[in-house]
Amino acid sequence: MTAHILWVDTTTNEEARALDRAIWDFSTREEPDGAIITQAPGPAPENGQFWSHALDRIKADPDQRYAMARRHLPLPAAWREMAIALRTKIRTARKEKVEYGDLLRELHHLAAMASYAGYGIIQRVPYTRVAALDLSYDRVGFDELLLVGATDGKWMRELWGEPSAHSTAAVLYADMLAADLKRIDADKEREDAERMDLLFGELSSNTRVETRPDAQPTPKRRSLLGWLFGR
Repeated sequence: MTAHILWVDTTTNEEARALDRAIWDFSTREEPDGAIITQAPGPAPENGQFWSHALDRIKADPDQRYAMARRHLPLPAAWREMAIALRTKIRTARKEKVEYGDLLRELHHLAAMASYAGYGIIQRVPYTRVAALDLSYDRVGFDELLLVGATDGKWMRELWGEPSAHSTAAVLYADMLAADLKRIDADKEREDAERMDLLFGELSSNTRVETRPDAQPTPKRRSLLGWLFGR
């Protein structure tokens, strides 16, 4: 898998994890002037620009706005921009008195998926699993969905009536979310350990040890905290 895969293409836990690491894992490099730069790649650029800046150029076109935002799911701003694009198309359809139920259903499903978990968690859950959840209007409603506004809810009631309940994906699939949280915590703990091993491996390779004729017994090695804080 390459860093160019999108979250909406992920089908396994490992794909989602690897994509998240490709975007947010820090790497260190030395510049020609000796400066040490540590940074994460971040979201993929759009035509050489940060995606939110590139979005400003095409905001008037809801289709382009939707497509660009979708490429950057599950960033919080991407969910919002997709919802805005769909809402714009719904308003146009209503004004022209044409059918808009499919667009409204897509807006509802988008908002319901976003209610599974916040950023920091959801990007490590494969899109295909979230998209396949039963998040129908009658089961989820709209009052608890943060992406659904008052006008959206009014349109939904007009078309589909009152739902049986109002909930979120996080509540309806609490057991699955708990398992994801446990898995992600374990993954991050292991990744943190890997980073520390890499850091100290680099430090060891760059450390020169001077051998003296009157070498003394090797002192007891300090702990990691001792090394960091001089204890």
